[in-house]
Amino acid sequence: MAFSVNLNGLKEVEGKLNKLSLIMTDVSNEINASALKIYTDAKREVKVDNSTLRSSIAINPDSKGSLTYSVEARAKYAPYVEFGTGGMVDVPAGYEDFAIQFKGKGIRKVNLRARPFLIPAFEQEKPKLIKRLNDLLNA
Repeated sequence: MAFSVNLNGLKEVEGKLNKLSLIMTDVSNEINASALKIYTDAKREVKVDNSTLRSSIAINPDSKGSLTYSVEARAKYAPYVEFGTGGMVDVPAGYEDFAIQFKGKGIRKVNLRARPFLIPAFEQEKPKLIKRLNDLLNA
């Protein structure tokens, strides 16, 4: 009993896989560049009395080989600078579910105006990244 397989188009498949690999590398580079831009802009825009808040801003890839990055301000008071406190809270549309986790218990009456730094950096970079990725994928 004989069994044979004839594969046609293997070179074409190999070429497409190589192109996909190059595109994924370019996508990864674009996402990395945007994460670095958000990180840099947030550090530049944060209003500080000392460098604690600024130095708490960090960037981390979520896992090896992932296309996800975290840019975060690790200072415990960072959300209160970002959104404000008391009667001066200012939460941008679309961030309500995120901001609610930092709502105080009403024990202290402190009114600090919002001085956003992280969300504006993200919102400014997001459309630029989307455009670059669309251009890359449509090339």
